[in-house]
Amino acid sequence: MYVTVNLLSKRSGEIKSFLESYYQKELDMDKDIEHWIYVYYKPLQAIDLISTVIDNCDKHKMTLLIQVNRGDIHTVTYENCNDIIKALLYLYYREGDTYQSEEM
Repeated sequence: MYVTVNLLSKRSGEIKSFLESYYQKELDMDKDIEHWIYVYYKPLQAIDLISTVIDNCDKHKMTLLIQVNRGDIHTVTYENCNDIIKALLYLYYREGDTYQSEEM
């Protein structure tokens, strides 16, 4: 399972500023970037970024989109964030159970 995270912003420097704060280091990327994509092969790491974006939505005006595997793309908002995180955890642990039962 993998989760693709997309950040979108029309504000110059917004994504770079957020990511540098999140990773706590300076990043080598253009300041005027409006679209950032990262594929997480460890979904729990995606959950950490998702919750941080939503927790800081008052400071950073960005749109957050996610896609699980090749499924539909979903916009993550303050209102649906908890449900999306629960769904990701459910999928992650369900997939883990399937993998473990196949090994036996």
